[in-house]
Amino acid sequence: MSIIQFKEANCKNCYKCLRSCPVKAIAFFKDQASILEEDCMLCGNCLTVCPQNAKSVKSDIDTVKEFIKKKEKVYVSLAPSYVAAFETSDERQIIASIKKLGFTYIEETAVGAVQVSKEYEKLLLEKKMKNIITTACPSISLLIQKYYPELVEQMAPVVSPMIAHAKMLRETYGNRIRVVFIGPCLSKKDECRDLQNSGAVDAVITFEELEQWLETEGIDLEMDSGDEIKGIKDLTARLYPIPGGIIKTIDSKSRKNYKCISVDGVDRCMRILDSIKNDGVENYFIEMNSCSGGCIGGPCMKPLKGGFLEARDRLIGYIKRGMKEERGLLDQNVKVDLSKKFFDMSKELRVPSESVIAAILNRIGKFNKDQELNCGACGYSSCREKAIAVFNNKAQLHMCLPYMRERAESISNLIINTTPNAIIALDTNLCIQEINLSAQKIFKLDKNMEGTSIYEILECEDFQNVLDSKTSIYDQKFYYEKYDITVEQTIIYVPEQNIVVVILKDITKEEKTRQQMYQVRAETVDIAQKVIEKQMRVAQEIASLLGETTAETKVALTKLKKSIMAEEGEVK
Repeated sequence: MSIIQFKEANCKNCYKCLRSCPVKAIAFFKDQASILEEDCMLCGNCLTVCPQNAKSVKSDIDTVKEFIKKKEKVYVSLAPSYVAAFETSDERQIIASIKKLGFTYIEETAVGAVQVSKEYEKLLLEKKMKNIITTACPSISLLIQKYYPELVEQMAPVVSPMIAHAKMLRETYGNRIRVVFIGPCLSKKDECRDLQNSGAVDAVITFEELEQWLETEGIDLEMDSGDEIKGIKDLTARLYPIPGGIIKTIDSKSRKNYKCISVDGVDRCMRILDSIKNDGVENYFIEMNSCSGGCIGGPCMKPLKGGFLEARDRLIGYIKRGMKEERGLLDQNVKVDLSKKFFDMSKELRVPSESVIAAILNRIGKFNKDQELNCGACGYSSCREKAIAVFNNKAQLHMCLPYMRERAESISNLIINTTPNAIIALDTNLCIQEINLSAQKIFKLDKNMEGTSIYEILECEDFQNVLDSKTSIYDQKFYYEKYDITVEQTIIYVPEQNIVVVILKDITKEEKTRQQMYQVRAETVDIAQKVIEKQMRVAQEIASLLGETTAETKVALTKLKKSIMAEEGEVK
């Protein structure tokens, strides 16, 4: 499982994480960001810049809880930057609160830092390396192994203070204990899984995760009584979290063979690495930290009100207070193997031919160099770099925001200006903001009508009614006598922009045709009515004549019957 995880529902395609990623280890598929774990250096920049809180860190808290539940002995290696991670004036309260969670024993990671500095001193005195790059920051170690493999041999072959301390704890208290590192560093979670030091550290908890755990358990720092942590003789080891802290722990005599410098922040570190790689820089001892401001500026540090200065002051104050105490000092002479071997972890990036790159750029409307804006909105420093990412399935073609904007604007303008309907956008004063070509043609208007009151063009009280009531009116027939035009009128209130949009469909021809048809139908009905009335008169006359003739016939037939019957009687 990836250490940094994305919440798909929250990713809004702002590309801010990609812009902040120094090694472009983020890919986009179906408009969702995902970490390319093999490329990631775990600097945590994407976590700190994400405006949607769409990223989370894999937590080891449940694992640690299980250790405690099973009654195992769980030892804590606590990074000295803890004094700057919590809003409390007394660091002893932090120690007491951590113990309440069920940990067996707590000791500072600075114990291991002392031994790491001694290893650095040996390398400085030997003067066998072209340059010595410190390896206390696992993010920098990943950066060099993945992106500067030529410089692997210039990395100090020494473990980090976390690994050194974990080994010392196991050597002192037995290998069956559990060791949990608590600190500000995200990349320690990856270092914990390092096969060379497999089993040295069982789990890593960040300060953010620790704070959430304390809150869940209802443990209040201010309510807990103070508890001291065992001190160390060389308190300068507590300086490791701040820029230049490592150099200050090294004896001045050991530093004579190399020029010692401290570099913090990924971008600056990469520039230095480029100089070493390309310019033949040598004879430097370089303390590198990926986080700007050192470990107290780590991605999992809760920012204090005073920022970096407040965090630094707290750490310096912590060191000074410790110098007054001589009790409870630890034996730091535990012998463990602190060697570390680094490897080439780079992978080859497929670079397409120039024709393929050109074809990709052409698909987003870039046919010449002038159209390559290199704005960086997509997260890549140049259009060419982004085209290569598209080729390698790391980026999507439509991530070019200027192109998508131009395309959206061109399509919307095309629709608005080719529709036969008149479209007019009005501000809160019912003055024209935008008007399309159809409206200009229908009402015979000038092109520049912006700022003109709608009432100078159209007289209809519904405009004001819609603005006041914020209720739209749809498909209402209206006749504008001034233009002898009948329209099907829709007036829409848009709350997001607080504007009124008027859409008018010219139905004058249809209306006149409808009226003509009505007239024809009315005349036809009148003619039909007259024909029916005439037919009724004729029918009545015919009926009258039929009635007279029928009566006469009946009389004649009656007489004939009587005559016949009389004759029959005489015969009998």
